[in-house]
Amino acid sequence: MKIKELIESLNDKQKKTVLRCMERCNLIDPEEDIDISLDRNLSRFLKLVGNPIRFQILKMLKDRELCVCLISQALNQDQTLISHHLRALKELNLVTEKREGKLKFYRTNAKEIKKYLKMLEDVL
Repeated sequence: MKIKELIESLNDKQKKTVLRCMERCNLIDPEEDIDISLDRNLSRFLKLVGNPIRFQILKMLKDRELCVCLISQALNQDQTLISHHLRALKELNLVTEKREGKLKFYRTNAKEIKKYLKMLEDVL
């Protein structure tokens, strides 16, 4: 959407104020496009890491592998809830899983997390 289209959508008082500011400051090109699109996976990444429990899980798994039972004990949460959060993190490949017998061990996937952080940096 172009800035001039946004300006046109304002009421008369707002429009007058914005146009006066644009004239004085010469900071805005009315033909400039404002890109508000967001990559679907980046949006999912932000939603996932925005959850306090998932953020704590990622932080715990940063430099180590842990099983669900230890994660749930550390966070004082039910194993079923932790498994649910780990499944969500696995969907975006933010954690890796390694099976040893009946136990599954999880670790952050630093390469994938860095990819999303780079995407975020590029957008902002």
